Amino acid sequence: MDKLQNGQMIEWDDLDKKRYYVIGPSLFLFVRAFIYPFTFIKTRLFMQPQHTIYNGTFDAFRKVIKYEGILGLYKGFNVSILGLAAGQMYITTYELTRSRLVGYSTEVKGLIAGATATCVGQTVTVPIDILSQHLMMEGQVTTATTRPRAPYVLVKNTDYIIPEQKVRFRSAVTIAREIFEREGLRGFYRGYGMSLLTYAPNSGLWWSFYGGTFRLNVEHGLTDVFPVAVVQAYCGVVSAIAASILTNPLDVVRTRYQLAARDSSLMSTVQRLWQEEGVAFFRKGLSARIWSTAPTSAILVVSYEWVKRMSLKTNS
Repeated sequence: MDKLQNGQMIEWDDLDKKRYYVIGPSLFLFVRAFIYPFTFIKTRLFMQPQHTIYNGTFDAFRKVIKYEGILGLYKGFNVSILGLAAGQMYITTYELTRSRLVGYSTEVKGLIAGATATCVGQTVTVPIDILSQHLMMEGQVTTATTRPRAPYVLVKNTDYIIPEQKVRFRSAVTIAREIFEREGLRGFYRGYGMSLLTYAPNSGLWWSFYGGTFRLNVEHGLTDVFPVAVVQAYCGVVSAIAASILTNPLDVVRTRYQLAARDSSLMSTVQRLWQEEGVAFFRKGLSARIWSTAPTSAILVVSYEWVKRMSLKTNS
């Protein structure tokens, strides 16, 4: 991520920070809105035992839209917006760390800086994730053979139970109060260690893969054939797929554990997943995760480079 279209190096010290912190969050708000439905579906797939509700990513989209409406894909989005602050903490830490790793290869810089940035960002992100994930599960379509929380009604000519239209689902404030009453402040950091174990490797691997693939493409002259933004987007997609495959099992365990009952341990969560899924748990929700992270990576890396260009000091 050291090169721009004109070959200029953009370092952290080259940026007008005021402009950067205005343009960045504004742009990434729209990016977050675009990718949120895929994150929503990924969470729903992670939480279901085997295929009791959804038969894959596209089936999940179809059923959510049918029974919960288009806006159902944005449950918890209002809370997740708070994650923009965590995103700025993340990228600031990444840039500062990378700028101090003088003499290391692009891959090593990305691995160390990405993992370090995650450790800082997750301190803010975990409570937001827990609240938004709880909201994502509100009003989920449930199979008729299970026992959903009342009040629910069985819809004729369908195998699914959906909530009555007049039912009011829990708000973020209600969920936050319930978590605090059950577990105190610790409840908002449930799975914090697991989040670090999931996202630090994922972030480090992504930046490492991205730096390596982009460097190889530049060396092979692809930036002379295609616009740099196209090459960056391609490298972002490849890196996201590779990192997602390697860290998906960790993400499944993290999501299940954060939404599990209070008395559930991390080990019992893993054991239950293994009993339910077997080796299939390694690829559980993987397609939704790739659909979420691959286009997101392409959009984010191109957007971030644009933000950096727009935030250059006037005398740079």
